[in-house]
Amino acid sequence: MAHRIRRNPAALGVIALAVLFVSLGASFPHAQAPAKAPDADKILERYVTATGGRAAYDKLQNSVSKATLDIPSVGITIDLMVYSARPNKFRSIAQSPAIGSIERGTDGKIFWEKSIMQGARILEGEELADALREAAFEGLAYWRTIYDSVAVAGVDTVAGSLCDKVVMKAKGGKPRTLFFDQKSGLITKTQSIASTQMGDIPIDAFISDYREVGGVLQAYKTVMSIMGQERVITATSIEYNASIPDSIFAIPAEVQALLKK
Repeated sequence: MAHRIRRNPAALGVIALAVLFVSLGASFPHAQAPAKAPDADKILERYVTATGGRAAYDKLQNSVSKATLDIPSVGITIDLMVYSARPNKFRSIAQSPAIGSIERGTDGKIFWEKSIMQGARILEGEELADALREAAFEGLAYWRTIYDSVAVAGVDTVAGSLCDKVVMKAKGGKPRTLFFDQKSGLITKTQSIASTQMGDIPIDAFISDYREVGGVLQAYKTVMSIMGQERVITATSIEYNASIPDSIFAIPAEVQALLKK
């Protein structure tokens, strides 16, 4: 289970859906060619500008986020704390009476996970690559450093609004589709496939409630579908340039023991 909240308070579940292309063309007395969709890089650059611009992102050094993860089908609410820092340090803590505690983190090199139920483990392979990509502090502000290819895949409707679909792929990673609202330029939906111990899991995430924090817009609500199960992440606070002790990103003793084996 992922606990990304800061840039895409979003990160945890999914069901793969068929891609639906919607034509932007219209019929006129004299046949006209459909309007050409913007290039993928222009759509992404518009998103960076719409959320605050690179100059604003460059002023941010770290973040501390609090949120809740609700799973309505089983009546469970999980409290989340997420710490992030440049360039790619990350730590998340998920707690509830039902599951105990689940922690994930990276010092920028290894990515680990530990829980009361499964103990400690170190991520490897595709799961490791995905986790390290998600830990990149700047996220889409510097998308060219993360993704090798981006391409427009048509137009679709999300919550009644037309969106440009952009398929992004990192080297060695699975494609990820982002839906950018044509009016606001903001991301309203993502489709991705998470590599997990249980295999590949498709994830649909609907993103909303953008608010300005530290000079940039952040989404405070993400509703996800994971294997037919809904999960709702609601951010309660997001703080940038906070005082975070170095110990937050330290590798736990249980994980250090695994590294010595």
